[in-house]
Amino acid sequence: MIPEGPASRRPVGPTDLVNPVAPDLTGRTALVTGGGSGIGLAVARTLAGLGARVAVNRLPGAGTGSGAEELPAGCFSVEADVRDRGQVAAMFAEARHRLGRLDILVNNAGVFPRAKFLELDEETWDHVLDTNLKGAFLCAQEAAALMMAQRSGRIVNVASSAAFTGSPKGAHYAASKGGLVALGKSLARAFAEYGITVNTVAPGVTRTGQPGLDDEGFAAKGKEIPLGRVASPQDVAYAVAYLVGDAGSYLTGQTIGVNGGAVMVP
Repeated sequence: MIPEGPASRRPVGPTDLVNPVAPDLTGRTALVTGGGSGIGLAVARTLAGLGARVAVNRLPGAGTGSGAEELPAGCFSVEADVRDRGQVAAMFAEARHRLGRLDILVNNAGVFPRAKFLELDEETWDHVLDTNLKGAFLCAQEAAALMMAQRSGRIVNVASSAAFTGSPKGAHYAASKGGLVALGKSLARAFAEYGITVNTVAPGVTRTGQPGLDDEGFAAKGKEIPLGRVASPQDVAYAVAYLVGDAGSYLTGQTIGVNGGAVMVP
């Protein structure tokens, strides 16, 4: 039996006082995929800091070097390769067992092995699409089944500005992230009647571990952006927190570009 959620999960009305800057997620539960480092870890920390209990996904056997040892109180690790339906089902079963319910899913797991299009092999294409898009599909199916029973829930996909601009060495990556945007819109329409919102954040260049980009490289990239800097993982985490908090309750099927104005997402 799925326990009842707190009263704060009801729809927010015009007379309610909501703090969009620091939403209160006390009593909420979340699962963040690809949460061992970078954007995923920042999202997990942020949601936990706002009061949520968070299951943080990482690859099986990733070890402490993945950053899982840095998880704050309120978080725990759940291992699964999101490309594998059986592992995803087991991960959600464990998360539900430990959390009691699931209010929030953040589909963040992703890979980006760069390759020029004519040098892009089928194995790499499949690996990227299976991780970035199929993984989100499998996780969303598991989450939606739980959230439909609760008649509430929030799903956030982490895409990329590349979904709108393309990438000369990342056709596979851009295709997977464009697919995430379309998937989010489709799920938003499919599950709105159950009180489930589905949105997407599309980060631009973000200060994470990226091949060939050091501090100097990030600074140079920042000069090309209207706000004068690249994003930090925390910038993306703040956008996710807004979407899963009460202040974001009337947003669904939307894509928020977290890119300092580099790409004006329609």
